[in-house]
Amino acid sequence: METESFYGVELSEKDPLAQFEVAETDKGLQDQKLIIKQISLGAEAKDEFNVVQAEVKINEKETLKIPIAVLKAGETRVLKPNLEFPSDSVTFKLTQGTGPVYICGQHLVHDIVDEWGNAEEEDLEEEEEDDEDDAPPPQQNGKNSKKK
Repeated sequence: METESFYGVELSEKDPLAQFEVAETDKGLQDQKLIIKQISLGAEAKDEFNVVQAEVKINEKETLKIPIAVLKAGETRVLKPNLEFPSDSVTFKLTQGTGPVYICGQHLVHDIVDEWGNAEEEDLEEEEEDDEDDAPPPQQNGKNSKKK
């Protein structure tokens, strides 16, 4: 089963960090993905560069930090990056500027157990139907039966 929900955060000088994290109890049972659809600068933003960085854990020791948006009032107010984060944890940080910067997108959740179970059952049913269609006509006494 798949569920989808809205995701949105505000980054500002007062609160420059936002954390997206999958609960430990859901990590083994669900496949989760965060898709960022839009990053926009608030109307009250100053005429300065606002840089948004995403930080993702690669493994227990390493993280990847990369800027995903550079916004400036009067130049670039909105980006539509369509970024996908298929990891358990993403941190968004306003590394430069005072904001506000708004990040919005979708949080997708797939139940791993249900999808595997349903997919296997459907595949088996399809294989059985295909086998019946491909079967040769019944034989009598070692020969194909044909009526004239």
